Formats: sequence, C-alpha cells, structure tokens
Amino acid sequence: MPKLLPFRIHFEDPEIAPLDLDARDAEDAREIAASRRGVPLGAIRKVKIIREKANG
Repeated sequence: MPKLLPFRIHFEDPEIAPLDLDARDAEDAREIAASRRGVPLGAIRKVKIIREKANG
C-alpha cells in the first residue's frame, strides 16, 4: 500500500472550513474531501501537502 501523505483542502466557499486528511495523492485527496463535505470537485479551490515546520 502506498504511503499516505497529509493534505489540507481549501474550498471556494469561505463558509466551508478547510479539511485536513491523509491520502495517496492530490487527486485522491480531492475526491475524499468532496465526498466528506458533500460538494462537487469544482468547489475545491486548493489542495496542499502539509509539511512540518523546521526548527530554525
């Protein structure tokens, strides 16, 4: 099974809170987020990988 990556999904509608989830890739993350929020794929504005902040 491929390693899951952490993603944050942002939606076009500001009333829909961003969603954090783990998925195989960005496309999979989009589909999961749309399904969980009950919106079409077109309602997703941005998909970002969550990266850990380095101590610096």
